[in-house]
Amino acid sequence: MVPAEPTAGDWSTDPKYLSIDGRRLAYDTYGDPTGRPVLFCHGTPGSRLLGRLLDAPAAERGVCLITPDRPGIGDSDDADRGIADWPDDAAALLARLDADAAGVVGFSGGAPFALACHRLDAVESVTLVSGSGPPGVGDRGRAQRAMGALARHVPRLCAPLVRLQRWALSRQGPDAALGLVADTPPETEALTTDEVAELVQADVLAATSRGPGGVVRELGLLAGPWPFELDAVSVPVAVLQGRRDTNVAPATGEALADRLPDATLERVDSDHLGTLCLAAGRALRGPTPV
Repeated sequence: MVPAEPTAGDWSTDPKYLSIDGRRLAYDTYGDPTGRPVLFCHGTPGSRLLGRLLDAPAAERGVCLITPDRPGIGDSDDADRGIADWPDDAAALLARLDADAAGVVGFSGGAPFALACHRLDAVESVTLVSGSGPPGVGDRGRAQRAMGALARHVPRLCAPLVRLQRWALSRQGPDAALGLVADTPPETEALTTDEVAELVQADVLAATSRGPGGVVRELGLLAGPWPFELDAVSVPVAVLQGRRDTNVAPATGEALADRLPDATLERVDSDHLGTLCLAAGRALRGPTPV
C-alpha cells in the first residue's frame, strides 16, 4: 500500500506529459513562461516538484524553468535508461517547447545528467549546484555512499530500504525530510522555512510515488563510472559548492572545477540545499551573464 501524501502545504501540480517511444515523460515549468529556457535536473531522490523552489527567482530573471521527472521518478513512466540516455529525453523535451537554446542546472545527484546534456546543440551552458562527482572525484556523505554501493551491487536489498524511508517520511513532519538535505532550515526569496520543509517532503515522496525502482537505479548509476569523461564536456560550466555541505563534500566542487575544461568555481557559505536557495539567481544565470 502506498503511503498517503502529506496534506499540509500541497505542492503537487498536474504535470504536463511528453510521449517518447510510447512512454510518458512528466514535466512542469516555473518562472516566466516566455523567458529564457533552463532545464532543471533534480537530485536523487527528488522530482520535478523541487523546481517550485526556484519559481520566484526564475520569474524575476526572465527564465522559464523546465523541470522533468526522469524515467521511473514521480509521474514519468519507468524505463531502463541510464545517464547516457538522458540527453535524448532532454532533447525531445526542449524540442517540444521550441527551445533552440537553453541552459541546464543540475542539483546534487542531477549533476551527471546535466553534464551529459553538453552534447546537445541547444545546450549553451551547465550549472552544477551541490553536484555529485563520479567515483574518485570528490566525495559524498557516508549514508549516500552506503546506499549507492547497495543500489549498484545488490539493488534488490536497496529497494526495501527506499520503501521504508518513504514510509517513515510520510508519517513524520516535514522537518524529517528537510534534515536529509539541510543542516539548518533555509529561507528563499518567496518561501518561508516551513514552506521549504513542506516542499522538500513533497519532493522526496513524489520521487518514489510509483515505487522505488527509479530511485534505486539512479543511486546505482551515481555510484558507478559515468559514461563520459569530464574533460570531454564541451560547454562552459559554473560550479556552485556549499562550504558546509555534508551530503557532497566541499572538495567535490573543487575537483569538478579542476577537471572540467571550461569551469568556474563559486563557494557558497551554506549547506546542501541551502546552496541552491542562497545562490538561486546565480544558478539560473549560468556561467556568464546573459
